[in-house]
Amino acid sequence: MDKIISAKNLVKSFDNGGIKQTIIKDLDIDIYENDFTVIMGSSGAGKSTLMYCLSGMDLPTDGTVIFNGKDITKMSSDELAVFRRSNCGFVFQQVYMLDKMSLLDNVLTAGLLINKNKKEILKNAKELFEKVNLSEHTIRKNVNKVSGGEAQRAGIVRAAINSPICLFADEPTGALNSETGNAVLDVFTTLNNDGQSIIMVTHDKKSALRGNRIIYLKDGKIFGELKLDKYNGDSKERNDKLNMFLEDMGW
Repeated sequence: MDKIISAKNLVKSFDNGGIKQTIIKDLDIDIYENDFTVIMGSSGAGKSTLMYCLSGMDLPTDGTVIFNGKDITKMSSDELAVFRRSNCGFVFQQVYMLDKMSLLDNVLTAGLLINKNKKEILKNAKELFEKVNLSEHTIRKNVNKVSGGEAQRAGIVRAAINSPICLFADEPTGALNSETGNAVLDVFTTLNNDGQSIIMVTHDKKSALRGNRIIYLKDGKIFGELKLDKYNGDSKERNDKLNMFLEDMGW
């Protein structure tokens, strides 16, 4: 498989009241096309910080990130904003959509930033809404009139509308109950099976089972990695492999 992201000697530090705090420490990682990569680790291990550096949401203090053949660490903030729109999709624990607009209009607005052909964007949006099991009636509702799970599934559609090179998700099921969370995870699995590359940060083992590559961070470094087959439903073997891996990592 082709590399879509390659980070070398990645360092991310913050100034915490005059004290330098290094979150990511001289880290190397490659992300491959069509992988469902899960980043795990204890609180403060640097999971979200790593995701932000890989996606261009934040710039590392040192090191390089080659994303889709371009060194994004050399880009200006304006160049990064344009790059992210074309190459990245983002799903967060909180759904950042405009409450007084419908789910559909939120998605169309994001799509039209890249593709001015409204007819084409509308067609793509409706196909994606079908994949996430949101009806025509539901997608016409305003964001504040739908459930959290429906809003999160629409958020995934918005993230995927421009066919990003990589979709980034930060604790996407963290605010959802088990049943709703499973529905959202099913959407990620469907997109990945259709070829979408995904990087997901999570502390949840059930979410992590959806990945075929689990990266475990500890103290800002990669402490271990587990490779699994593509997800085809929960199984005892898959659960056992993940449980043994996490136990080895000190989870």
